[in-house]
Amino acid sequence: MKIAMIAEHANPLPAHRGEPACPASLHVCALSRQLAKLGHKVTVYSRRSDPAQPDGRTRMARGVSVSYLDAGPARPLSAEEHAEHTGAFGTALAAVLDEDAPDVLHAIGWTSGLATLHAQAHSEGDQSGTPLVQTFHSLNASEQRSGLAHHPERARMETILASRADHVLVNSTDQQGELARLGVPRHHVSVVPFGVDADHFSMEGGTSTEHWTSRREERARLVSVTSLTEAGGADRLVEAMTRLPEAELLLVSTAEDLDVALDENARRVELLAKEAGVDDRVHLVGPVERKELPRLLRSADVYVSAASYDPYGGAVLEAMACGLPVVATATGATPGAVLHRTSGVLMRFGRPDEVARAVRAVLSTPTMSTAYGIAAVDRARSRFTWQRIAVETAIAYDRSRPQQVEDEGADGGEVGGLLLSGATR
Repeated sequence: MKIAMIAEHANPLPAHRGEPACPASLHVCALSRQLAKLGHKVTVYSRRSDPAQPDGRTRMARGVSVSYLDAGPARPLSAEEHAEHTGAFGTALAAVLDEDAPDVLHAIGWTSGLATLHAQAHSEGDQSGTPLVQTFHSLNASEQRSGLAHHPERARMETILASRADHVLVNSTDQQGELARLGVPRHHVSVVPFGVDADHFSMEGGTSTEHWTSRREERARLVSVTSLTEAGGADRLVEAMTRLPEAELLLVSTAEDLDVALDENARRVELLAKEAGVDDRVHLVGPVERKELPRLLRSADVYVSAASYDPYGGAVLEAMACGLPVVATATGATPGAVLHRTSGVLMRFGRPDEVARAVRAVLSTPTMSTAYGIAAVDRARSRFTWQRIAVETAIAYDRSRPQQVEDEGADGGEVGGLLLSGATR
């Protein structure tokens, strides 16, 4: 099967090289490689975000190539800026799809879905009959329920996309429920979670010897791979450390190019730690290369997260695969990954006192901590390997059916008009 994977805002090549990468880029990289191993041919279409990115198709792995399309300035864009250039990306996509028609279109993210509908409508060939599978890593409705910003236009576009796609993939039952509340039939949606490379992230191997991970033997080590924004929960974890004098905390940033010395959020967290009197036990770490991350995780005793919303759950899965018991907020994809009181502890709110209480309970009972870690590894390897995720995705491709657009003046025309007017912001 020839698969066109449309990932406007994701770049799989850095992830393929083992460099720090956002979850969306990791997803596209790992999924495309595993689909190729199943015998499919995958072309990833991404927006050019750097003038140095090559023209034409670049081979990433056997059966996988990456093609960068020009749409807007060749630099990284914010989410709002991506929406402004989605129409141009869709026009460029239409041209390349006319040259090499795929068997299935797989859009990763809502702006990629809009661009794909735009490409189908403006293709000189007959792309309207090509099945479209839409992946939502996150939904604005879920984000709003978690206290994050509400973007009515985006929420409306996501509803249109879900109804127009031939099949929809989401990371969690939480997102499936949100789509059901929006009127999307449950049989039209499959839950295919984020995955983990269980060969790379495992209990086997040493721990990191980098100077910033040297630890005091009398202290338990907590680690969290998270955004340093307030939504990432770093502030709550720092406050929780005032209640855990026997522990130290490593905060590993998920930002791809963050400079801890210059970043505004990093400076805020450092100041908070100093004011709380825990700056000697809270260590901020910049982005970590993929090859080093398992060793860093294995140096810890507990993985902890107080994120307001975690739509991917990827960092939690990587910690589980390394044998760490998990203490995390029950939000987004995390409840699907962590079995409460089997592979870790799920918290309702992730408040500092709640975090401290849960961590203390795990650390104070070594037998329970060991049992959680063993169960975490087993669950990560049995349910969340990228090999299994690729098989489930391929099944969704088979379930998708061509859907003819009979009335472009309804949803199709509305989407096209919004793209051209820039109203998707």
